Amino acid sequence: MIKELVNFTKNLDEEFKNIGSSPKEGLHILIREKTESQISSIDTENFEYEIFSKKSKESPSDFLLKCKSLHQNAWCIDTNKCFDLPTKAIHTCSPFCIAFKREHLIGGAKYKENEGKKAQIYDRFDTYFEKAFVLFETDEEKEPYVIFRHFFTHNLFSGVLRSIAQKNAEIREKLNLKIEELKEAQKNTSDKAAKESFKEKVTDLEQQLIKVKELDDSDYILFYLDQPLEKYKQVHKKYLDDKLFNTDKYNTSPDEKNLIYGTSNFMNGFNGNMPFLMHQTASFDITGRISNIEAKLLNDFKNLLPNKTLPNPLPIFIYKEELQKEVIGIFRESGYKLGYKEIIEKLIENYSDDIRNYYLLFWQNTKDGIVFKDFDFVSKFEYKISGIALINYFEIKEKGGKESKHYPAIKNIFDLENLVFKQLIQNKYKRLDYFGDLNKEDYAKLDFTFTSYSKYRKTVYDFVYKSQRQAVQLDAFHEMVFNGIRDDIKQANEYGVKEKLNIWYSFHHMFNPNTKNNTMASNLKNYQDFVAQLAVGSADIDSATDEHFAFAAGQLIEYVIKKSKTEDRSYLLLEPYLQQARCTELKKTIANDIARYKHAINDNETRFKSVAAFVQTWETERNMKDLLPILLSGIFAKNQFFTIK
Repeated sequence: MIKELVNFTKNLDEEFKNIGSSPKEGLHILIREKTESQISSIDTENFEYEIFSKKSKESPSDFLLKCKSLHQNAWCIDTNKCFDLPTKAIHTCSPFCIAFKREHLIGGAKYKENEGKKAQIYDRFDTYFEKAFVLFETDEEKEPYVIFRHFFTHNLFSGVLRSIAQKNAEIREKLNLKIEELKEAQKNTSDKAAKESFKEKVTDLEQQLIKVKELDDSDYILFYLDQPLEKYKQVHKKYLDDKLFNTDKYNTSPDEKNLIYGTSNFMNGFNGNMPFLMHQTASFDITGRISNIEAKLLNDFKNLLPNKTLPNPLPIFIYKEELQKEVIGIFRESGYKLGYKEIIEKLIENYSDDIRNYYLLFWQNTKDGIVFKDFDFVSKFEYKISGIALINYFEIKEKGGKESKHYPAIKNIFDLENLVFKQLIQNKYKRLDYFGDLNKEDYAKLDFTFTSYSKYRKTVYDFVYKSQRQAVQLDAFHEMVFNGIRDDIKQANEYGVKEKLNIWYSFHHMFNPNTKNNTMASNLKNYQDFVAQLAVGSADIDSATDEHFAFAAGQLIEYVIKKSKTEDRSYLLLEPYLQQARCTELKKTIANDIARYKHAINDNETRFKSVAAFVQTWETERNMKDLLPILLSGIFAKNQFFTIK
């Protein structure tokens, strides 16, 4: 995996790596050195500052973009490798830049939490700069930046923050007064154009308020010493060369190409301090090393993912560099909005035979950082599908209409995903999340569907996105279909039941390796013809099977339920039938309901009596649970009692 990700990132230009990234939310302050009477100090009166908020509709200013470049070349790899351990409040690792959240200053939540327990941030700047100054090679290099250190260790920075807070408060007060005046004017006018004009002006002023807002505890405060970006990069590289490895214990000395090799820190923990996780009998300490250049590229890749400039899942082609560039180009041209499906469809147009030999990566951006949910090799992506169709065997109508429903053609794997798998395991919001948290609330009143989703979502993902056609077997398909049907019956969703039965009969053969043709669909027609002939006394009963019995029983149940006073076909009415495991018990339940509703059944209903006689005299030792799909088919299929005139 590491090799593929390194090669992928190596082919990305620096401009692309920065697209989609934003400055840190909070207050950015650029300070400079001044010299008076041959004494150097930080200028606490002349400095640049600006607040960045994602709520602002404006694009970041040139100043904020400059600040973004600076803090990107000063930031820690993760808080476990910052210079402020164990508190982890300062998130930069540079002698030119300091960044922390407002919550650590006086009045902030963390400050209050630390009182009397931990050293406050004001007392930890000395330690921070001791570690940051190690990045310089000589004392002469450190000397010019002692004043920046002094600015923090002697709490001079607080004066700058107070000055900014006071200026922003004054601007906020003026803006709020203007907003109130405009709102009052808007209220007092009856002219629609004037009202709209006032509204737009209020919106503009509210955007200006964001730039001078009072800082929240979660906002960053970032101080930058005005130095060339190249200096930031040089010092940060020294930090990265050391900290990008999991531990420096196994680092090699720089070779003739200045390459350092060490243990990878990418998505990797090190068990050196946990002997119970170490290999006790291995003849080696580590399994392998990567170079500092590879470690940097892996870190770039990790930082790239939150920018949302790469499709998810992401195909990483091994041998086709032009395909990789094409993927990124397509995604870029779409404004980073196309999904994997749309990208593949565009690739198919020109590279139909080349969508093979690639890794597919699915990740999530969580509160704990980037998490890889799936990374697997795809030898060949099978996009096109032929010879299958979703057929309306159970004659459902278009929702809200009277016409029979016609399903779209299934031409590719994504059509199959949408028409079949999504219908079987999607949540109540009609969404299917393959790798999200198992949230039961999204499947309220869909208990059995939630079971299918929990068990088979990864299986379905492998089937669709990685062309692992053996992933979904008949038993899994069967469970997904009938778990969905059980939920639909509970919700009295006749439409849903019939739709899933359509899926069952249309695709049963696809997931059954023992059949090449759609025998289930032909069986359904056979069962229907049998009941139609049975109703008029012309059926060949001697050749009947348990399946014929189950279907006929279902038709009989449907007929009897319709004769009840209520049209309710909910789970409560069907439950007594669906719970029976023995043929004798099922027949007894049917007989009881016939007796209960006999007042609604005419004595001259000979077709009903013919089917009832067949059902009541049938004997079998088979478990009725095995015949449940056929029983349900009989219940929800069009009744055949009066098909033959």
